[in-house]
Amino acid sequence: MKKQIYILNLLVFFVTAFALSATAQEESLSFDQVLKSAYFNHPKMMEARKEISASKGRWIQAEALPDPEIAVSIGGFKKNEEGVRDKNLDSIEVMQPLDPLGTRFLRGRVAHDEVNISKNQLDLTWAQVSAKVISVYSQILALEKALDVAHENLKTTRQFFMQVDTRFQSGSTRKSEVIRAKIETSRAENELLVAQKDLKVFKGEMNLLIGRSAETEFSLSDSLSYQPLQIEYIGLVEKALGQRPDMQIEKTLLSSRKKGFWSAILSTFFPKMSIGVERTTTDFDNDTALLLSASYPLWGFNLGQVKEAKAQKDKQKIKLEAFKRQVGLEVYQAFLEAELADKQAMLQKKALDEANELLKQVTVQYEEGELAFLNYLENIRTIKETRLAYYNALKNYQEKVAELERSFQKAPIPKGEMK
Repeated sequence: MKKQIYILNLLVFFVTAFALSATAQEESLSFDQVLKSAYFNHPKMMEARKEISASKGRWIQAEALPDPEIAVSIGGFKKNEEGVRDKNLDSIEVMQPLDPLGTRFLRGRVAHDEVNISKNQLDLTWAQVSAKVISVYSQILALEKALDVAHENLKTTRQFFMQVDTRFQSGSTRKSEVIRAKIETSRAENELLVAQKDLKVFKGEMNLLIGRSAETEFSLSDSLSYQPLQIEYIGLVEKALGQRPDMQIEKTLLSSRKKGFWSAILSTFFPKMSIGVERTTTDFDNDTALLLSASYPLWGFNLGQVKEAKAQKDKQKIKLEAFKRQVGLEVYQAFLEAELADKQAMLQKKALDEANELLKQVTVQYEEGELAFLNYLENIRTIKETRLAYYNALKNYQEKVAELERSFQKAPIPKGEMK
C-alpha cells in the first residue's frame, strides 16, 4: 500500500512539473518584434508623441486672433438732485485687438515649424532608442554564446579533472596537478554563474526598453552572424545632410528664425490696431459709435527686437554650417569604425577556426602524454578567450554597422501596429 501511494505521489509530481514547465515556456522574440515593441512602448517615444500633440496645440493658439475686450460703464456712485443713485448701464464697448499686419501669419508659421521640429525630434528619439535596442539585443546574443562557451569550458575542465585524477590514482602524476585541475574546474563553474547573471541583467534591460517588467522571461529567435560590409562611403555625407532628423531640426530652426526676423520688421512699420463698437445709452446721449485705435512703437521703433531677431537668425545660420561639417565628420568616423569592425570580425573568425583545431590537437597530445599539464591549461584558456573574442567582435560589428546606418539616414520605423 505504501509503495502504491509513493508511486502515485511521484506521478502527480511529474505531471505537475510538466504542466508548470509548459505554462512557463519563454516567449520567443525576433529582432523586428523587439524594435516594434520599443517604438510603441518605450517611455521616451511616448513622451515625444505627446510633445507633437502639444506643439499642434501651440500652433492652433498661435494662429488665433487676440482675445476681444469688453468694457461697461455703470452709473450710480453719485446721487442726483432727488437723492437717488442712477444704477443704469451708461455705455458698453467691445474691442478686437489686431496684430501688426502679417505678424499673426508669421507667428503661425513659426508655430508650424515647431510642429515639424517635434516630429523630427520623434525621429531623433527613435534613432537613439533603436541604437540602444540594437546594442542590448546584440549584447544578449553575445552573452548567450558566452554562456555556451562557459558550459563547454566547464565540460572540458571537468573531463580534464577526471583524467588528471585517474592518472593520480595510477601514480603517473602528482597531487598538485589534481588540486590545480580542481581549481580550474571551480573557476569554470564561477564563470558559468557570472555568465548566467549577466544574461539575466541584459534581458531585464531589454524588457525595460520594450515597456515590460524586468523579470519577464523571453528568448531571442535570432543569432549572431557575420555579413560582409556592403556600404560604400561615396554619397553618404549628402544622404546624411538630406535625411538625418537632427539636420532637419537645424534647418527648420533657421527657417523659424528668419520668420521671427521678418515679424520684428513688420512690427516696426505697422502699428497694433484695435477695432470695436461703443453703445451709449444715457438719457441725453443714445448713440452707437465705431472705435478705432492704434499703438505704434514711437519710442525706439522696435529696433531692439529687430536687432535681437537678426542676431538669432545669424547665430542659427552659423550653427547650421558648423553642424554640416560635424555631420560629415560623424559619417566619416562611423564608416571607418564599421570598416575596422568588419576586418576584426573576419580576423576573429579565422582565429576561431584555428582555436577549434587547436582544441583537437592539444586534447590528443595530452591524452598521449606529449603535452605538459600547464601547457594544456594555457591552451584551454586561449581557446576559451578566442571564442569569446569572436562573439564580441560580431557584437561590435553589428553595433558599428547600425551606427553607420544611423549616421546618414533616419532610423527605419517598424511597420504594422502593436497587437
